[in-house]
Amino acid sequence: MITLGYLEEDKGHRFTFNRVFKKDFAIKFLDNPSLIQTTDDLINQIEELHLDALAVDYKLADGGWLSYNGDEVVKAIWEKKRYFPVFMLTSYPSDAMSKLENVFLVNDKSIMSDKEKSSTVEDSLTSLKEKIKKAVDNYKSIVASKENRTRELETKQESENGLSDDEEKELLILHLDLQAIDAKANPLSPADMETNSVKELRDLVSISRDLLEQIKK
Repeated sequence: MITLGYLEEDKGHRFTFNRVFKKDFAIKFLDNPSLIQTTDDLINQIEELHLDALAVDYKLADGGWLSYNGDEVVKAIWEKKRYFPVFMLTSYPSDAMSKLENVFLVNDKSIMSDKEKSSTVEDSLTSLKEKIKKAVDNYKSIVASKENRTRELETKQESENGLSDDEEKELLILHLDLQAIDAKANPLSPADMETNSVKELRDLVSISRDLLEQIKK
């Protein structure tokens, strides 16, 4: 089952969220502000709780519960856990949309309400649940595809034929992307940052320096 995290300061909304989503997902609340003082702390919690996706409220900072709002969470995840499924549930959708480039991440919290159980509300909720599941599947597929292609190119790089210039560039881009997905699991070494052409140029410069030193002697 998909593990869905929820970042929300209001206990009543957390209760409602659990009631609405618990049949479809394993719910974990990020409800201890001392563990998520910064967005870096939050990302650490996402990893420690093994979350597959995260729902976040927009106005988190207004009451002093945290020092950041939901839009900052979305931006931090894009910067440090690229492609990770995150979406917003808020009572202030217009305000939230003005802060985000991707307005489709914003959902009106009223879809969780019991007051209006219209077919439209039910359809919106069902649609959101399906989108979450699809987003998690897509995320895992993207990561697996990039990891597999990276291993394939690295194996070829060590072979007799090596990589073409285009493949070297592709491998570099893959290393950069995997680090953006998870920097801890994919530390980028200086060697990863170099294509064969750069390495060859560096070796040529080294050889030239040695020759110059010998000539001077």
